[in-house]
Amino acid sequence: MKEQKKKAGKVTRREFLYLTGAGVAGMTLAGMPKFSYAQKPKYGGRVRIACRYGASGLDVHRNMDYADYKWYSLMSEGLTEQGPLPQVYQHPCLAKSWEVSQDGRVFVFPLKEGVKFHDGKNFTSEDVKYSFDRVMDPETRSPRAFALRWVDSVNMVDKYTIKVTLKEPYAPFLSNLTPECVPIIPKDARPTGMKPAPGTGPFVFKEFVPNETIELTRFDKYHQIDEKTGARLPHADAVFIRKIVDETVRLTALRAGDMDFIETPPLNLIANELKKPTPGITINYDLPGNNMVFFNVTKPPFDNKKVRHAIAYATDKQELLKGGLWGLGQTLNNQPFPSNSRFYIPVEDREHNITKAKALLAEAGYPKGFKVELLEYSDTPVLSCCQVFLEQLRRAGIEATIKVVDRAPYFKALRTGDYSITWGTVSERLDWDDAYYLYFHSSEIGQNNWTRYTNKELDKLLEQGRSTWKTEDRKSIYEKVIKILMEDLPMLVTLDSVVGYGFRNDLKGFVQGFGTRYAFFGGGAKYWWIEK
Repeated sequence: MKEQKKKAGKVTRREFLYLTGAGVAGMTLAGMPKFSYAQKPKYGGRVRIACRYGASGLDVHRNMDYADYKWYSLMSEGLTEQGPLPQVYQHPCLAKSWEVSQDGRVFVFPLKEGVKFHDGKNFTSEDVKYSFDRVMDPETRSPRAFALRWVDSVNMVDKYTIKVTLKEPYAPFLSNLTPECVPIIPKDARPTGMKPAPGTGPFVFKEFVPNETIELTRFDKYHQIDEKTGARLPHADAVFIRKIVDETVRLTALRAGDMDFIETPPLNLIANELKKPTPGITINYDLPGNNMVFFNVTKPPFDNKKVRHAIAYATDKQELLKGGLWGLGQTLNNQPFPSNSRFYIPVEDREHNITKAKALLAEAGYPKGFKVELLEYSDTPVLSCCQVFLEQLRRAGIEATIKVVDRAPYFKALRTGDYSITWGTVSERLDWDDAYYLYFHSSEIGQNNWTRYTNKELDKLLEQGRSTWKTEDRKSIYEKVIKILMEDLPMLVTLDSVVGYGFRNDLKGFVQGFGTRYAFFGGGAKYWWIEK
């Protein structure tokens, strides 16, 4: 059978994973979460979660902000599913496997049979095609339509096989088939902001108060089983999610027993809890993102490369880690991937050197430094890092202040270039393309290229990197990308983002691996239960 597939010009899922750096050995050692039960799972319990942001609506093809995705990933699924950090391999979910043509343009997905939607309808290739078409339809106004812009056609081969043909090869395509981008809903479903379409996930929608609460209940006909016990998932009876803005109030609710799981407790408390845990409560953190300094390279003084390098030398990342993040997490080396990521490329980092920073400022025409305003939004870890960063700039002769605005005007200013410098955070990067194309390709100016940086040589490399799908070939491309970015320095990568969480110890089945996401391969809320 394998020989026949090769003659047909196909690459099997196993071969594709190998060629793209996600081989079986890699999945065993680095792509799978560390998972073990201290006791046999039990069914039952209503898991109460307190989060920072509420869901904006229930149409999973339109309401797709991160706060929305976290809840709807419990209700809806995609063809693929992300594995845990830091490797984020892609695994089959509603697809059983995949085959890829030798040119990387044609993907064939055999689908799981016997999967049911929450309304009892059987899942088939019709539903996959309908979901792709709806996300891509301009009338849907899906914020994730861009993830499918490489798709040329989606065709049903038969009832349980779907074929996706791309306009050109796109290496990280599988990462765009998770429920974050293409949640699968039944054919002809017409969800609205107040009425969701049925999904195939472990939990069924029950009740929603916009931007406040949402509740889901167990789907008894869910298709996945607990790989450790053979028991059908999920374990919990229900999941209830409440928006609580204040991090201290969330923590108080956890301690009082009003919540079972909370997001982002204060960093100082995380540090203290790791040293001296509170009985009955677990507090810890993951590193699902990055801190970085964005320079608007079209505005003085940051249009001068020497100024940007001066700030890089003035930046003491170890001090930032201790003072801004309470010593949690780790520093990053000129790229948004930690050293244990499969996407990490070894390079020599700059050493903190305030003397060199001052010399570069003098060469750039600023021997006495200059004044500058950092644009920020109200986020406690970001502002904590900014305070340390401002002091480091002061030592180099730069007098910096902070202007804090709301999130919406902040990101509008970044898109339009109405700022000079900002300390920003971005979520975890799932691929080299995800890390570099969005933020540095000239076509993304006005959208994601907040530095407004342009470089024709880099544009070509980024285009080549996304259309080359063998990892060994891509790595050499991105080695050149990093070299250019280290030299031109439109953005300074500093630290991992620290995302904390806490739960009561009668919540069982928790797996560390993807921050506060409630669904990922091998973990998430479908494995949780409450020990009564």
